[in-house]
Amino acid sequence: MKKQITTIVSIILVILIAIFAMLNLEKVNVSFGFTEINIPLVFLILVCLLIGALIIFLFSSAQNLKKNREYRELQQQSLERQRELTAEIDQLQESLKNLELRLKNSSGKQEIGAKDQQINELESEIEKLSNKLSSQK
Repeated sequence: MKKQITTIVSIILVILIAIFAMLNLEKVNVSFGFTEINIPLVFLILVCLLIGALIIFLFSSAQNLKKNREYRELQQQSLERQRELTAEIDQLQESLKNLELRLKNSSGKQEIGAKDQQINELESEIEKLSNKLSSQK
């Protein structure tokens, strides 16, 4: 939509400039300091208009180049930051795996310790019962 409005405004401006130029058909003297020429005012207006358009184009091109350069730099910084974050995530995932493994080993050792304690208790009970049985004989 913005492009369409710009195009319409540009066409209107070109028509107004053309009408203005046609109203000024007489010849004028233009002095360049070292020489003087006699040209139609229409031609002078159009040349000045083209020079102004060229200057605006050059300034806008310079700004666009600067913005594109900044965009590429920001994009590069973003990619580097993504790589850093990905590496950090990988390290954290590896740490998580190690902690889970340690937790499994720890809980396994606790279970083994509890079973060993139960076995020791049962052995002591068996020994007591054996002693009772041998004392009853």
